[in-house]
Amino acid sequence: MTSNRFFELSVAALLVGCGGSDASHVAMQTISAPTEIVAKSALPETRITTGTVRSATVAPLAANVIGNVTRVLVVEGQRVHAGDVVVEIDDREARARRAQAAGGVDEVDHAITAARANADVAAKTFARYSALRARGSVSAQELDEVTAKNDAAQAQLQQALARRVQAREGASEAETFLSYSRLRAPIDGIVTARMIDPGAQAAPGIPLLTIEDDARYRVETSVDEELATRLRAGDAVAIDGVAARVTNVVPAVDPATRSAIVKIALPAHSTFRSGTFVRVAFAVGSRDGITVPSASVVRRGELASVFVVGSDGIARMRLITIGEAQGERIEVLSGLDAGEKIVGRVTDDVRDGVRVS
Repeated sequence: MTSNRFFELSVAALLVGCGGSDASHVAMQTISAPTEIVAKSALPETRITTGTVRSATVAPLAANVIGNVTRVLVVEGQRVHAGDVVVEIDDREARARRAQAAGGVDEVDHAITAARANADVAAKTFARYSALRARGSVSAQELDEVTAKNDAAQAQLQQALARRVQAREGASEAETFLSYSRLRAPIDGIVTARMIDPGAQAAPGIPLLTIEDDARYRVETSVDEELATRLRAGDAVAIDGVAARVTNVVPAVDPATRSAIVKIALPAHSTFRSGTFVRVAFAVGSRDGITVPSASVVRRGELASVFVVGSDGIARMRLITIGEAQGERIEVLSGLDAGEKIVGRVTDDVRDGVRVS
């Protein structure tokens, strides 16, 4: 209580320095204001760590072929949808390959038409000679010759049909190769990095763009080994005051730092952005503490104070030390004791020395 008395005397001295006559006038006033009896309550015990916001889905985009980039259709920060063309690569060679493959398919189709006609004639001839042989009108040798021709014609038709399958596969491969000259966005999201310009050469494995899903973000934070063993998927946490939940605790512990990575899912369409530095609060238990309504705290620069109502009903300003916000209340670390009465909501009428009814 000695420290509280010191705070009261300090505030009183400041008021006197500003004009004692005004303080005497205020002391005559009576106002109506809500009051609250300060009491201890169970407060969550938290462990604070720092983390980084990352997109839940990051898609680096690289070419599948070697070629010169002719157009880049997006810039950083641009929103894209899955399937949108974002980069074009010189496709002249691919188009030539597709044309050649298409020509091969046409050639095989013509060969199949001729082989099918020949096979039909051979099959009819074989049927006719078979009937004649049954009546004894042709010799066995003549039937054998017709049979051989029919078998050859049917085999040639099957070979032509097999070549058409191969030709069509080649055409499909050429079409796929041509499609590689147009890079498409694999997901809906935001372009966060562009590493290529028209005229540069693209090659497999070299990233050209990065697209991030901006609808789903997560926070990655490093926690000590002891805390990691206490965390589970689904645990509630606070990210700079925003409610979130743990999705994954990486089981591997870094042997150098004795820490583990914890991944936390942020609410959909949150205001956080990739790369943002955040503070993560893990609830690890509870403790007794004092809180007061945020509306009861007066802040002037680094100083915080409340109006304590004495047994005489007079409100007197008292400096306090505040801690973390607890919803619409704020923790008081020092300057107040349980059982004291304070003004619950400070308005312009509440001043040092007024009587509160």
